[in-house]
Amino acid sequence: MKSRGEAGGCYFSQLVFAVKGRSRHFRVAHARMTAGIAVAATAVVVSPPARSIGSSRRCGCSDTTRAPPVAARYASTRAHRGTHVVASASTSAASSDPTTDERWDAAWRSVRDTSTRVAFVDGDARDALRASLVETGLPDALAKIPGEVHLRAEVSTGDDALADVRGMNLFDGLFGNVDALEDTDVIKRGIGTLERDVAAVVRSFGETCDEPSAVVQISLMRQTLCSKYHVDWVPLRVMVTYFGAGTEVLSERASDAITAARSLGHFAEDAAKTAASMGPAPAQSNECQIVLMKGERWPGNAGRAIVHRSPTVDTCCGEWRLCLRVDAPAWVNPADLDEEDLIS
Repeated sequence: MKSRGEAGGCYFSQLVFAVKGRSRHFRVAHARMTAGIAVAATAVVVSPPARSIGSSRRCGCSDTTRAPPVAARYASTRAHRGTHVVASASTSAASSDPTTDERWDAAWRSVRDTSTRVAFVDGDARDALRASLVETGLPDALAKIPGEVHLRAEVSTGDDALADVRGMNLFDGLFGNVDALEDTDVIKRGIGTLERDVAAVVRSFGETCDEPSAVVQISLMRQTLCSKYHVDWVPLRVMVTYFGAGTEVLSERASDAITAARSLGHFAEDAAKTAASMGPAPAQSNECQIVLMKGERWPGNAGRAIVHRSPTVDTCCGEWRLCLRVDAPAWVNPADLDEEDLIS
């Protein structure tokens, strides 16, 4: 049994798991108080969110008018953020398979370079994926989901990756508690696009890490988790925020300052994190951008893991995120998870 530090990053508890299918499939029920599942959240506001996601504003928020539909707001151009980009997936908007793009492969290959600590996969292919998902009305449908949903499974990283991801039954898992869902066939097409992208990410993860399987977690979150700056005690963590505010990543200089302070004790480390919070804004991943973060357990990367945190999610204003996280199975303990390990 691994310790919390060894099992990787922050942790989440009180999950309900059920074994399903030939893969080790851990489906987590909707986290709703009405279902009797109490999900504790530490909603510490550490910075303003990059964008507003919900359909209404209340609970003291300055804007009390009804916001436009989610898809309408996603149609606007997003400002590119982030200074750590190692490789960008640049291809025509007509391409729907990111694995066919040479720069996608270059980003994953760059992880094996000892000088690489974090890599972002961005560009035309990822923007085209986002546009395709928005076209199906998926964001508006996801906004109707009550509470939170967390789906988790160990899937193959080989030829069976797509079949295993489909075995997670994302449509029913996400929308099982949504009443009167419109345009079901179109939304299912969006889910199919999402499944293919998840499978592509998983296959590249397996090739990069030489792992025959990976633990995939897809979460729709309405609360802030992992709000404190931290590193991951895993070899490699992959994060994709399909919709909503993305993972915030510190510069290598700021990360090194926090790591150096860690050796002086918790007080010094906390002081360094506070200083980082007051300094330049961290790089923040865009929607559908892939973030490849080497952790402390990557060979030769001890003391060099990049420091990052989850963005603020303003629950009272209806904000939410749809995120994918991929880890190696050896660094995930399904029996010993605690709240903050959910996502970053």
